[in-house]
Amino acid sequence: MSENEQTVRNRTPLTRPSTPEMNTLQNESNKTRTVLFVDDDPDILSSARLLLRRHSMTMVEAQNTQEALMRLASHTIDLVLLDLNYSKGARSGAEGIILLKEILLLRPNMPVIVVTGHSGITIAVEAMRAGAADFVMKPWNNNRLIALLQKNLQTPSPISDANAEAVFLASSPTMQTILTTADRLAPTWASLLIYGPPASGKLSLAKRIHALSRDQTPPCLICSDDDASLPNHGKTWLCPQIENLPHATQRHLVERLEEYDGPRLIALSSLDLLELKKALLPRLMLHLEMSALCLPPLTRRPEDIETLTLHFLHYFSTRHALPAPSLSPEKLARLQTSPWPQGIRSLRATIERAVLSGHWEEPVPLSDQPLTRQATLKDTERTLVEDALRKHGFNVSRAAQELGLTRPALYRRMARYDL
Repeated sequence: MSENEQTVRNRTPLTRPSTPEMNTLQNESNKTRTVLFVDDDPDILSSARLLLRRHSMTMVEAQNTQEALMRLASHTIDLVLLDLNYSKGARSGAEGIILLKEILLLRPNMPVIVVTGHSGITIAVEAMRAGAADFVMKPWNNNRLIALLQKNLQTPSPISDANAEAVFLASSPTMQTILTTADRLAPTWASLLIYGPPASGKLSLAKRIHALSRDQTPPCLICSDDDASLPNHGKTWLCPQIENLPHATQRHLVERLEEYDGPRLIALSSLDLLELKKALLPRLMLHLEMSALCLPPLTRRPEDIETLTLHFLHYFSTRHALPAPSLSPEKLARLQTSPWPQGIRSLRATIERAVLSGHWEEPVPLSDQPLTRQATLKDTERTLVEDALRKHGFNVSRAAQELGLTRPALYRRMARYDL
């Protein structure tokens, strides 16, 4: 600090008139900040915890990708410190880059600071291009690290983000295998088929794959009533319930896929492969069978129920500004053995109801469950339209652009679904 600056500071009155804006800033500065540190080295985590505690910061730790996403889903995190390698012997930083993209998909405004060794400058630069706010080298200088944290915590990130529900969270061994395959395919231009029962996470997985792809533009939506108007732009096309496409549209679609610089198709379906082969042209099925991901029903993924429960408890508690009901081991066990006839959609509704009412309701036994229809193309299309409109503050032009529709086509859908 210069002598002039010190003189000015000494002349500054000790008390000033208070304003609402100043009170807000003061309350924000007094708030204890929470930092999520992702690193597989317990010694580094322990050292960082002590350092942050001395500067009135709370640290939540994770040692791998899945733990990081669970902590982010169940805690109010203000900043992420991110190491880029978690597996033994890993040096490429690929794990961390993928996790960085997932964090920013879940919390687009989250400040992420990459922590890397001196040999990882190239990786750090790649992380900055992917959205990291800054990076720090190991072993770090304590003063430099604290200054970096304080700088990036000056502007608080929003409590919640529009994409908070879009993240694909999974802990079960089955889903981990599927995610490994999905992550390997995401950066390619190969077309994909994602199939499984209604509300098993197909659309969320498709969004994750696109977020991890090389395509930086939103995917174009293909709807069954657009049989004469396939998109004439966009690198990625998303088609929910592809089995409903008329055969004429399927033929046009195959021709576009087989062009030299043709689009990438991400197709979704609630049918199994045998039923799909009856509904789709063999030529189109050839493209989709090469990279097909089958999602099992939620009832066969009890580990995922725990992860999703923690996520939705935090999400709805934040969204509605209400405390989340406590989750006992007994209650979690009941959730994991419930039938969930509408998959993740049922679980989500149950948790939101628990947050709103302040207590858990017992799930209806399977024998008492009313028969439910399978989700239709209209259900999926309405969800996509609502999400796009909400994301862009009901700006029709921007929502139409994201969906790959014209404004009149979007207006027709808004009228159809009374939006």
